[in-house]
Amino acid sequence: MLRVTKLSKAFGGVKALTDLDLSLAPGEILGLIGPNGSGKTTTVNVLTGVYRASGGSVVMDGVDVTRKKPEQIARSGIARTFQNLRIFKTQSVLDNVRIGQSIHCRSFLSRLNALSTGAEKARRLEAEQLIERFALADRKQWEADSLSYGEKKRLEIARALAMRPKILLLDEPAAGMNGVEVDKLMHIIRSIRDSGIGILLIEHHMKLVMNVCDRIAVLNFGVKIAEGTPRAIASDPAVIESYLGKAA
Repeated sequence: MLRVTKLSKAFGGVKALTDLDLSLAPGEILGLIGPNGSGKTTTVNVLTGVYRASGGSVVMDGVDVTRKKPEQIARSGIARTFQNLRIFKTQSVLDNVRIGQSIHCRSFLSRLNALSTGAEKARRLEAEQLIERFALADRKQWEADSLSYGEKKRLEIARALAMRPKILLLDEPAAGMNGVEVDKLMHIIRSIRDSGIGILLIEHHMKLVMNVCDRIAVLNFGVKIAEGTPRAIASDPAVIESYLGKAA
């Protein structure tokens, strides 16, 4: 479904990514780990069109999206969350999710048509079901900024899913969460995977990564140094030296 081939990104003379190869199938979770500054978030930014690739290709369902605009990439079936929360703070929980749905309404005319055909009612129901799925139903009219940190994280994932993605890129979703919240997140990620969506998970929380991922790729200085099952990665000497540490 998603195939990344020799993807590279340079900022001036600094190479942030070099010849990165990745693939992700429906209903699969691929972890992307590595030290700070290794190129993980840069990868997500290139995949979603925030940064333009310096070389290589990104192919989604057989279509090359490497040079597409972010909204075109989103419509192709790739959605994301952010390392630093980017919710609409003064909008309600429901409206945040509805904004995610709007990627499929390309013009004002299409929105009017949705209203007249009853599609708007179906979209609202879909949004409310997402909110309930993420245990936010009793807060759907709250301003998003009034939620707890863990709730905001869940809202951002719900908004991404409102875009009906085939691939979901999660950029450090467990950052700042306590143990209970991480356990809930683990359940959420598995449920998304079980619905057939492929997930690229960028994360430093190793318990989460090792327990949910089917495969893990490891970056160091923008280069993939290893890829394999969680068990293989945990015992890989290069990964232990560059990232996990000898205690692993």
